[in-house]
Amino acid sequence: MRRYETVFIMNPELSEEQRQPLFDKLKGIVSGYGEMIVKFDEWGHKRLAYEVKKHTRGYYVLMEFCGDGALVKEIERNMRLDDRVLKYMTVLKEKAVDVEAVRAEIEAADEEELKSQPAEQAVSPGQG
Repeated sequence: MRRYETVFIMNPELSEEQRQPLFDKLKGIVSGYGEMIVKFDEWGHKRLAYEVKKHTRGYYVLMEFCGDGALVKEIERNMRLDDRVLKYMTVLKEKAVDVEAVRAEIEAADEEELKSQPAEQAVSPGQG
């Protein structure tokens, strides 16, 4: 199993409701292959270095996952066919991955996210 990183730029005019189906579809492709997503990070709106498909801004997303070449081909095929995606690039990060270490990394990231949530939700409705 290998570790890949795909950065893709989406049409900046899309709303969250319009972006979410593509995110769900990509996550479904990875899980359909029995592989795992390490990180799915939305970077948000940024200015492009040059105009792409008549857009000067784009919505950037980073997806880090473990899998094989067939999974990468399927993800890139779906991005190529989807009009919401302006550009994408996949990079091989590691040729051989320790699956248990990756699972531990995912769990640590999930725990860190859970630790940061209670501070944000400290005030319950009706108390503020």
